[in-house]
This record gives sequence, structure tokens and C-alpha cells, in this order.
Amino acid sequence: GNLATLLVIPPGVKPFPELFDKHDFKVLQPHVDRFIMMTYDHHHGTGKPGPVGPMDWGLRNILLIMEHEDNDAYRYKLLYGLNFYGADFRGDGQFEAILGNRYIELLKSYKPGQFLWHLKASEHSFEYREPAGVHKVFYPTLRSLQKRIEAAEKFKIGLAIWEIGQGLDYFYDLF
Repeated sequence: GNLATLLVIPPGVKPFPELFDKHDFKVLQPHVDRFIMMTYDHHHGTGKPGPVGPMDWGLRNILLIMEHEDNDAYRYKLLYGLNFYGADFRGDGQFEAILGNRYIELLKSYKPGQFLWHLKASEHSFEYREPAGVHKVFYPTLRSLQKRIEAAEKFKIGLAIWEIGQGLDYFYDLF
């Protein structure tokens, strides 16, 4: 049949341990059709507010796999994981994953006056205040997604969306 094997591989660049590397890719590539690199959930490993999938970190994860010369011919099998969700960090360090509808609710309710662009991470954020403290929100934007699409084209790798239906409808205008 038309069965394809996809393997989601964990990031291997700090703050995460190297659980999967270029040698694993080389050994498994004959048996796997596509590898989805988890270039998101960076904030889980840091324990502090920050980008969900900082691009500088994501590209270091991609390079960790592609730096082996034998892997170059199979780079088409590697997919850059794009998060279509964000994170709302409370002042106490706890966070909530947020989807598109919640992001729109936050924008309507708090009307942030300023969005910050984090250059190395290639992500936007904004802050809002509640009686319990300040929140910091990171969420993908057309600009952040376009930067990742351009990087995938440059590295000649594909893209994988995590997860369809979590983002904003206009995200698909980029594809």
C-alpha cells in the first residue's frame, strides 16, 4: 500500500539531552520515510518564559542531524517542525499552551500596545497585566513562520505542522 513511516525525533541541543543524533538518522533513514524534528517546546526545557520554538535553536537541531556528510543525500527526509500554538507565561513561571482562538481572545481583551520581535528566536511576544501579575505571551506570526519556511528552503528540507487546527487560519496563506 501507500503507507509512509514518520518518526518524530526529539531536539538534541540544550536545554535538552542529545537523545537522537546524526548517527541515529544515518542508521534509521533506510527504514523511515520522514523524520519530524521537534523544533518547538523549547520553553519546557528552560523553566522560564521564552519562545516556543526559537529559530536559532531549531536550526542548531537541524544541523546536528545534517552535519554528517552521509546524511546530505537524505536531507529531504528531514522535516522542520512548525508550532501553530503558543504559550502564555504567568509571573510565577507557570504557563498555559494557547491555541488560535485563545490568542485572539487575549488580543481582544488586553489590546497589547506593543509586540516585541526577538531577533535570534524569530518570534513575537507581548505582555499583559492581570491582578495576579504580568503575563508574557509567545505565539507564531506570519513573519515568524515565513522565516522558518525560508530556512527550510535554504537547507532543502521539508516542513511539518504541529498541529493542524491549532493556529490561525491565515497561516495557511504562506503555503
